[in-house]
Amino acid sequence: MRKNIFFTVSCAAALASAAGAAPSKSPAVPDSVTVRAVAWDYAWKPATEKEWGARVVAEVAAAAKDGADIVVFPEQFSNGRSLDGVLSEVRDAAGADRLVVLGNAPHREPGSDHALSRAYILSGGAWQVMDKVDPTPAERAQKPPVKAGGRLPLFRFRGAVVAVLPSFSIEKPEIAASLKKRMVQLVLVSAPAEDAEGTARLTRCAAARAVELGAAVVVATPSSAPPALHLPAQKGFDLMPQAPSGRDFRLPWKKLLDLRAPAEGSTEARPFLDPAPYYQIEI
Repeated sequence: MRKNIFFTVSCAAALASAAGAAPSKSPAVPDSVTVRAVAWDYAWKPATEKEWGARVVAEVAAAAKDGADIVVFPEQFSNGRSLDGVLSEVRDAAGADRLVVLGNAPHREPGSDHALSRAYILSGGAWQVMDKVDPTPAERAQKPPVKAGGRLPLFRFRGAVVAVLPSFSIEKPEIAASLKKRMVQLVLVSAPAEDAEGTARLTRCAAARAVELGAAVVVATPSSAPPALHLPAQKGFDLMPQAPSGRDFRLPWKKLLDLRAPAEGSTEARPFLDPAPYYQIEI
């Protein structure tokens, strides 16, 4: 494990204020929230850039029409294209109060000697960026090399704290420990096409994060692999990973948020509620 992963996790409330003034009264927490993991065929070759952009917008519009609250595209779905040109139309298609994740794609500032792997997240009607904090060895060996981002933003959505991660980041204990301190309740993993070993690492780590964070972990994969939902291993939750026949997951939203408020006198083991354990271990 590399020891040079340095990043800060931004306060979700600060991001919310950047997108606009918070409402004077918090809305009621819904019983459930639906996540659409967009199916994207990496082998598809559009005739024009306009055709490609139109499909991205159409996927978001279809998800919104079907009642999805959160829409997640897989990592690298752009196949090397910049995402900047579709942002305005995607925001219009998403409508109000919807969270949209456009999975990491190459980004390079003019004149820069390095690239970034950048995801765009629509939250509160405004776009935020997440530059991959831990590029893979292959990305760091590219020309120009992909440079690590310096911050991992969090988002407020329907009363919960949400994190968005590319698949490589879900494997990192350092990142998981920081998410635990901030009591993240939903992790959206934008995954690329993986070989068998990469898929196994992603699946095992996603399940572990759901347990240790007390969070729902949604893995949004390309069309070649089924998406998955991992829920906390607590009473009242489905304990096996879920892979729906379609691409939509119905998250028990209120139940997830209620984990942070255990019933008085409950003796149920909830280690994720202690972000700073009282014990110290030295090896």
